[in-house]
This record gives sequence, C-alpha cells and structure tokens, in this order.
Amino acid sequence: AVVSTQSTGTLLHYIVRTVRSTIPEISGFTLEFGDLGQAQKVSLRDLVEEIQEMKKNLDTLLDEREKQPENFVLFSFYKRAERKVRKLGEETREMLHGYEAVCKAFGENPKRMEPNEFFKFFTEFFVQFEKVERQIIEEEVQAKKSAVEPLSRDAS
Repeated sequence: AVVSTQSTGTLLHYIVRTVRSTIPEISGFTLEFGDLGQAQKVSLRDLVEEIQEMKKNLDTLLDEREKQPENFVLFSFYKRAERKVRKLGEETREMLHGYEAVCKAFGENPKRMEPNEFFKFFTEFFVQFEKVERQIIEEEVQAKKSAVEPLSRDAS
C-alpha cells in the first residue's frame, strides 16, 4: 500500500475519501461487479481445449451415427449434443471477445493474461476499497460522537 506523507492513511484512503466527498452516489459500486471469484476460476486455455475435445467427440459420434442410420436413440442424442456444443462454442467466442475488450480497456494484453490473474486485481482492490470505506465510515461516526459528547457535557 502506498502511504501518504501526512498521517491520513494510504493512497487508497485518499481515493475513498475523494469518492465519498465528490461522487457519493457511486458508493457501493463494487457490488455492481458481482462475484468475480467465479471469473477468477476460468482458464481460457482449458476452456478452449475442452470445447475442442467435445467437437472431436461429436465427430466420433457422427461417424458412429452414419454406421447406424436406423438407430433413432443415437440420432436424437447426436442432434441434441450437436446443438449444445455449437451453442457453447458461440457463447465461448462471445465471452472471449468480451474478455478481450475488457482487458484492452484496462490496458492489458488478453493473450498474456488469464482471467484468474486479471480478475484477481479487481477482487483484491474491491476488498481493500470496502475495508477502507468501512474504516472511514467508522471514523466519521466516532468523530460525530466525539463532537456531540462535549455539547452534552456542557448542557449538564
């Protein structure tokens, strides 16, 4: 963590205070990102390999289906599996394009950075941001209590 020269905390403390004072309407923005923990678990290499393996298995199934043209069970299974694998391939391409766009938007190379590494940065930042935000809110509450206590003593 980068610590400031004043005793007000880290750079993150400064950022949180600035956000809270200048654009408080975005408080809680970290919640908009949902569970990035799931994104951290994705390995693009493994995902692409698994889909390629499914396509190979589908080709094997097609060969078997052609050997048994009267086998309705095999025919219907192949049709369902083929649709699902095609849809999965399309969704994976969309996901890869989206991941590429997000990486580029943040100045990262999607070819060199796996999602687990990329989304880990956000997860760690959000955890620290929320921790500092809670700390600052608590400090504000304590400061208000301290400001009220001398007034209540003076009234007695």
